[in-house]
This record gives sequence, structure tokens and C-alpha cells, in this order.
Amino acid sequence: MTEGRRSNKDAAKPLPALSMGVLPKVIGYMLRHSQLLVYQAFQRAVNDETVRPPQFSILEIINCNPGVRPSDVAASIGVSRANLVPLLAELEKAGFIVRGSDRKDGRAQALHLTQAGEAQLARLHEVIANLEDRLADSLGPGGRETLLQLLHDLNTGASKD
Repeated sequence: MTEGRRSNKDAAKPLPALSMGVLPKVIGYMLRHSQLLVYQAFQRAVNDETVRPPQFSILEIINCNPGVRPSDVAASIGVSRANLVPLLAELEKAGFIVRGSDRKDGRAQALHLTQAGEAQLARLHEVIANLEDRLADSLGPGGRETLLQLLHDLNTGASKD
């Protein structure tokens, strides 16, 4: 099991009542903790081991940018090209993407969704929309929009450092 994750068996056990000190007031800690919870909710909702949040992001970017180069996908989701390679290999093995040659530069790869990839992405859009609605409900009226704006502001500010 990867560090930071609890197995399904452990998830049913109550967490120990430990003092968290300043952690609940640390932006980075709370973002990471929330990300882990949302990631787990994504996995439960999608119920497909071949598609995790990074693969969904890749499928979405390829769908919106047919023929995109792998290096551009890596930059857009914030991973190294070396870390992108196995993610692309998994999607290709599942039959969701194909790699071809870039029309302008035959040496470069161009990524495209297959029909199976388009169908999978359509299914994911539906599942994720339902998940997003459930998550937004916990934020109250206008909470989703406020959270997204705050995260956008944080990302913009953090990218200047």
C-alpha cells in the first residue's frame, strides 16, 4: 500500500483521536488532506482501476486538443515526461488512446482518443459530474464557486513564487 493511503479494511476503522497541532491551519496540509479524500471518492465513484485522476486529466486534455504532444500534456498536468510515459502506456494498453506522428513534425508524437477512449471519457464525465455535485453539497450554496475561485487565486499566487 502506498504511503498515506488506508486500505479498504483500515478505512472502516475509526481514526485515533490525535491532536493535530497547527496542521488544520496549514494550507498545504489541508489541501493535501482534502486531495486524498477527493481522490478516494473519485476511485469509489469511477470503480475502474485503469482510470485514476491523472488518467482522467490526460483523456480530457487529449479530447480537447486532438493531436497534442505528450510533452504538452505533461506540462499541463504538472508531471515530468518520464512520469507521463507509464500513464500513457496504461491508457494505450486499455485501448483509450493511440499515438501517431505529428503532422508538422514527423519525429514528434501526437496523441488521439480512440472510440473506446471517447466512450470512457463520456462515462467519466457523467460519473464525475455526480461526484462533483455530492462534493459541492458539502460546501453549501455558492461554496463550489467560492472554493474554485480561492483555489484559482492560490494557484496564481503560488506560481509567482
